[in-house]
Amino acid sequence: MKLKIRDARKEDLPQIKRLIDTCISRDFYSLEDLEGMLCREDDLLYVTVDMEKEEKVVSYFYAFLAPLDEALHVLHVTEKPKELQKYPESERVGVYKTSSTDPAYRNQGVFSSFMADLQPVLRSKGAKLIINTALRPMGRDIPILNILRSTGFVPLQTLHSPWVKTKGYCPYCKKDYCICDAVLYVREFEAKGDKESHG
Repeated sequence: MKLKIRDARKEDLPQIKRLIDTCISRDFYSLEDLEGMLCREDDLLYVTVDMEKEEKVVSYFYAFLAPLDEALHVLHVTEKPKELQKYPESERVGVYKTSSTDPAYRNQGVFSSFMADLQPVLRSKGAKLIINTALRPMGRDIPILNILRSTGFVPLQTLHSPWVKTKGYCPYCKKDYCICDAVLYVREFEAKGDKESHG
């Protein structure tokens, strides 16, 4: 297989929607939501396509930039962590929001590439840090733990059932309103000794 990462296009949206419905939750994002991601300047929507299969979309990654207070709200963080108190609420940050990969293409380094390659993009757009909430399924480790560590993320706090009020079937806890926990992670760009690492 020959895989390529590129910006998402309008014609990709039905395939992205299929991945979301299959791998995350049915109608977690609508086609209208996805069209908005293509149009907004601070939204970043990327796809991985299989060049040997007529550019079939095999993975997508969605990130955005926002003021810190807005980003924390979107991620269901109700109290600003002490590690982020040094940043004003208006600080521009990157947020890694959602991603999914066709099961047939997993363990090919696709998600790792997204996580690493998008860091300099967000930094160039003014982000001083990136935050992410990683799902921690009940009784299991965080599925993307090793990728987060290898791309410079550190855990800040556990969020207890952050999606419990968001309708969307969870394949881990098997509920329409997910009761799994999450862990808030941060990747700071200006940390001591970090100016030359990870993009």
